[in-house]
Amino acid sequence: MDFYDYLNAGHLKRLERVKLFLAQPNFNGFTRKDLLLPAWHSIAALSNMAEAITNLYVLGKIDKEEAQALLEAVVFRAKHRSVNPYRRDIEKVKNLSKWGYYLEHLNICLGSLARVAIDNSHQQLNRRVSEHLRENTLRYPHFHADLHVRSRMKWPADQAAILYSLWLYDQNYQQDLSSEPIEGWFEYMDRSGTNQETGLYVTEVNGVKKFSPIPRGCAHSYLCHYVGRFNQDKAITIWDKYKRHFLKKTIIGTGFREYPQDFKYRWTPDSGPIFFGLGAAATGIGINAASTVGDSKTYRLIEKSLDRVNSGFRGIEKVIGNNLITRVGTDYLATSIRLNAETKYAWY
Repeated sequence: MDFYDYLNAGHLKRLERVKLFLAQPNFNGFTRKDLLLPAWHSIAALSNMAEAITNLYVLGKIDKEEAQALLEAVVFRAKHRSVNPYRRDIEKVKNLSKWGYYLEHLNICLGSLARVAIDNSHQQLNRRVSEHLRENTLRYPHFHADLHVRSRMKWPADQAAILYSLWLYDQNYQQDLSSEPIEGWFEYMDRSGTNQETGLYVTEVNGVKKFSPIPRGCAHSYLCHYVGRFNQDKAITIWDKYKRHFLKKTIIGTGFREYPQDFKYRWTPDSGPIFFGLGAAATGIGINAASTVGDSKTYRLIEKSLDRVNSGFRGIEKVIGNNLITRVGTDYLATSIRLNAETKYAWY
């Protein structure tokens, strides 16, 4: 579904903000004024920028020359030693190791560039990262690649992004790295990775945390977007169950809960702050998922809520400046996710 007809004037401001950021010389990393959590959110912000720019290119709203220049700037930042976990030139890293979270988003940036300009200078890296993620997925019986060198946690949501990056590589280069990992992952999740009470996927497959066996809002908003990029039917099935159990109307608007009704747990860096039970990430990423699966009704409900909340954040920012509270709704991650959502278009 083409969401371009539903755009509001805010998308032009968001696009201009992204362009200005990518035009800045001497990039040396994101700051706390740019992102709520720079170390965690940098690569995800860039990944969403890449998707949004490519959406606009496929829509015919920006030409190939401009899109390629913007995406080259995204990839430069995604590879930068201030963003990559290796802290050095990634081209010289011999072992890509267990940095799946970073690599999933880097690969989406590289795949976005390839969708616009197949003959780019990063083809070899795109292939290397894709082969590494495929191999690391297939080595485990649950078909979940490692996400972080210092964590045992493995999130189906991040694996969905990994699978999308492999699928995108295949579409761009007419290869087949993704079909076996995708088939194995769905088979495992439907057999062993589903919460029986809701029919939704568990949050984490290694049982590391209290929340591992239950579904979470931030995880399902994230997962529905990426699954929807390579398997619309499956994403819609998950989305409908997700809405049934997590979509909630409150005094601040409609959004997604972070945790099931009776589950008590604090907010985390993944969830962001929780207001009246609504998760900042679950709702903010939820609008992106809504556009991916073509749910215009839910999209507009969340859009109204986000516009109301963000208006309040901007008012606070004018009075007390950029701070921890306002960055929840106004930083580059929030801006990029929203731009990705409102420019959504199928690339293949």
